[in-house]
Amino acid sequence: MPRILFVNPNYEDYLADGVFHGLRTLLGADAVDYPKAEYLYENAGRAALARVRGGGFTLYGLLADLPVERDHILSRALDGEFELVIFGDIWRTFGLWTEWSPQLQAAGVPMAVLDGSDRVEPYPYAGLWWRVPAWWFLPRAHNRAPYFKREVTPLTRWFASYLLLPPAVGRRLDLRPISFSIPAEKIVREPPAKDKDFPLHVVDDEVARRIGGQTHHAFKEESEYRMDLARSRFGITTKREGWDALRHYEIAASGAVPCFRDLQEKPSTCAPFGLDETNCIAYRDADDLLAQVRALDETAYATLQAGALEWARANTTTARARALLDGCGVRTSSEPP
Repeated sequence: MPRILFVNPNYEDYLADGVFHGLRTLLGADAVDYPKAEYLYENAGRAALARVRGGGFTLYGLLADLPVERDHILSRALDGEFELVIFGDIWRTFGLWTEWSPQLQAAGVPMAVLDGSDRVEPYPYAGLWWRVPAWWFLPRAHNRAPYFKREVTPLTRWFASYLLLPPAVGRRLDLRPISFSIPAEKIVREPPAKDKDFPLHVVDDEVARRIGGQTHHAFKEESEYRMDLARSRFGITTKREGWDALRHYEIAASGAVPCFRDLQEKPSTCAPFGLDETNCIAYRDADDLLAQVRALDETAYATLQAGALEWARANTTTARARALLDGCGVRTSSEPP
């Protein structure tokens, strides 16, 4: 099995945390998080989980706390102990990237970078880095390692040209698509029985007013949240700060059909990928959504529901981790040579 060093941002990041969950599930203790992502482990305290955005639902408090040696980690990486070093959130780990990446590159150690930010700007071309002159010459990532980013639009190229060129002809970067993921154990095995159309938590204000949903977090316990989704035929989701959201995956994994406001406006280069008319309802406003729901017969609903579950199963954390490793030329022992 390959050994992977995962440089953790020490702060929840749905992209990074999903990938590491998949790596640890696939590789066991051969996937080493540094520093330790305490909130991902089953022995995480309630206080640690309470500090996680979203109450620590879905991705957190799941992993067995295997014995892992994390001392002298950089020198061990430079000595070739790891087949790949992944910087899990370049926006928060750019300090370690600045210190470590030139040394790792000189030693011939393969690297990868994850950018799970809701922002379209790539590292280091956002105002965060422009406003500090000392950061103007930080080591770039896109030309040193495979760079996986989930929010990519024509504006991404524009920012990469320091806003000097029009978006359509902005600087080209080799950015690789990636999206959130969900643990396989959170996906229902069979479509559950339904006794209502919509869940209690509805993130679209207009729809919530029409159907009586709550736009704020409605559940303190994840089990209650998941049960409410499982009872519902549909789940409402929208673009928030970015197009991708863990909620898309939670809805599909619960055996409900995602209803995604303005999905047709999502750039094809932005996650999530694969949500379409075969597994999802795209709607413009509350009237459009309710009309589409009323028009669905049981056969059409069952087709959408099956498509949503298939989509969730294609987007597990292990699937995401395997795809990343494959994109970096790293194979696990369970794959054919």
